[in-house]
Amino acid sequence: MDMCDMSADAAALLRSAPLRTDIFDKLTETSPPIVRSNGDIGKCMEDNRDGFQISDLLREMILAGDDSENACPYSDAERDELLWRLFEHVVLGGSCCQYEDKVEPYVETSKRLYKELVCAQKDAASGKVQTVSAVYKINSIQGEAGPLELFPSRSRQNFCYAAVDPVRRIVKILYHAYVPYW
Repeated sequence: MDMCDMSADAAALLRSAPLRTDIFDKLTETSPPIVRSNGDIGKCMEDNRDGFQISDLLREMILAGDDSENACPYSDAERDELLWRLFEHVVLGGSCCQYEDKVEPYVETSKRLYKELVCAQKDAASGKVQTVSAVYKINSIQGEAGPLELFPSRSRQNFCYAAVDPVRRIVKILYHAYVPYW
């Protein structure tokens, strides 16, 4: 038996299209806008969902989804993009994080994480930039003695991404285990 066997349900290949920041434009195009034209994130009545404090329209959209008064303007395909997943993780933060009032720090941090994980190259034939990395969301690992626990508890903020860079022949791991504060 190999050191680590992977099955189809243990890892999922994520879409990692070339970096396009226009994906965030929809946040200003909703009515009411989730993010105002000056970059301020719209506020809302405080709520708690899945252990996360909701005090703005951005976190409400992410956590409430279709139950939100501000329906998510993103398709399932867009929400499956690596950049959007990173953005959601950064917005939701850890158990003791301080939230931002402006969207820019979330966008910039998400873009930096994306650029660190994904390898992009210019296609010689077309001249277009394309990603060559394959990024997987690791859901579980099977060890020699059985399944190995990746995370201490269940949370939507638990994630383990493995980005395979075939050019440099390396794998980059981005891991976060959410531990509730309370």
